[in-house]
Amino acid sequence: MRQLALLLPFLSLHVLIAQAPLRFSYQAVVRDDADQLVSNSPVGMRITILQGAANGTAVYTETHGGSTNGNGLISLEVGGGAVQSGSMADIDWNAGPYFIRTESDPDGGSNYSISGTSQLLSVPYALHAANNLPGPQGPQGPPGTSDCPVIRTADGRAVVYTATTAHGFGLASTGGSQWFSTNIDGPVVGSIANDTAVVIFTASTAYGFTNSSVGGSFWTSTSLGGTPVGAVASSGRIVVFTQSQAHGLGRASTTGMQWSSTNLDGPVVDQIAAGNRIVLFTNSTAYGYGRAATGGSIWAPTVLSSPATGSQGTR
Repeated sequence: MRQLALLLPFLSLHVLIAQAPLRFSYQAVVRDDADQLVSNSPVGMRITILQGAANGTAVYTETHGGSTNGNGLISLEVGGGAVQSGSMADIDWNAGPYFIRTESDPDGGSNYSISGTSQLLSVPYALHAANNLPGPQGPQGPPGTSDCPVIRTADGRAVVYTATTAHGFGLASTGGSQWFSTNIDGPVVGSIANDTAVVIFTASTAYGFTNSSVGGSFWTSTSLGGTPVGAVASSGRIVVFTQSQAHGLGRASTTGMQWSSTNLDGPVVDQIAAGNRIVLFTNSTAYGYGRAATGGSIWAPTVLSSPATGSQGTR
């Protein structure tokens, strides 16, 4: 018998309120009784929105058919399935709390078994906007700047980027400050900074602007090997991750900064930034990125006895 393991909401929910009907994305990882991923297999699902409690009133029900990917992940849009009862447009999101119940048939049919119920937290409540009338038009603000974002770090580095080039302003190896530029392979889809570095990333590559091994500043890049889905920064390290790989920018053993990468055994469920260390974890493994015994930075994994139920780190 196969069982359904749900991802935590920060990865599994994405509200789409600019279209009708209202929808939000939902993801789940399917595992069998041996805790092995059920990959590339059909799965039938029934989704129910419950009001008030985990066993509350069902206000909306729909069914979906789909398949897991190579990582056992199935993705669907709640609000986009075959409606069985209720209407997403009629849900009063101000009258929560609301819970989501998932029932699945790992053989792709409609012989559903209840796998679990979890509360819908902050993200879906952007749907409150669908229940409220718009307020009066406010005064027009001042004109915005051109589409040329600026990112700053505590030690004085700044990055300005366009669709094709990134320009970093930072410490020169001979003292003083100067500009350092690099070509990028596409539009920037995300950015993050800590006390020493700025990282920008496209759909395929991460670019770090940081301190070099000879002093001063430089650009260093790494191929992501997939589409980036998240990033996290600690005081001294930055990690950008995809569904299957994590890429860390941290101190090298010979001073300066460099990229190092590790393969993941599944999608990242949560992340922790603790001091100058970073931890990511999937449903079965935690991956630590921190200082090596010989200096520099390393990835160190540990196998979890079961999916994590919580996490915490120091500042």
